Parts: sequence; C-alpha cells; structure tokens
Amino acid sequence: MEDFLVDLEEEGAAESCDEGTTFGDYFVFFLVGATEAGLLAASSRVAALKGVPAGSFALVTDTEAPEMGTGRRVGLPL
Repeated sequence: MEDFLVDLEEEGAAESCDEGTTFGDYFVFFLVGATEAGLLAASSRVAALKGVPAGSFALVTDTEAPEMGTGRRVGLPL
C-alpha cells in the first residue's frame, strides 16, 4: 500500500500526507494535493488493490473540519 501511495505522488495524482494511522476500526490514509475528483480517483485506485478489504470508503473533508472523521462518505472503488 505504501509503495502504491509513493507511486501516486510520483505521477502527480495525489500526495500522501503523513503515514497511515488507525481511527477506531479503520486504517486511514490522508490524500491531498489534487481536486476532489482527482483525490477520489486516486482513492478508488487504492481501494481496488489486492488485499484492500471490501467496504473501503473515502471521507471527503478539509483541514477546517471540526474533528477527524467528519465529512461526506464516498464508497470505493468508484
């Protein structure tokens, strides 16, 4: 997964902000540096990787969100 995120950065699709972390029952990656459509496309590619469990989703939010875990939930892959 981490290698794939580096590949996304190298091709300019999105940047991985920090390392992945756990949040409740979820493992979370933070993608930045692109339009919402671009970030969702990159997230969808990650969700389609072998070994990523079904039920993956993106949480569309921004740095002004009142707390982590708030935003619009988008099921992946698209």
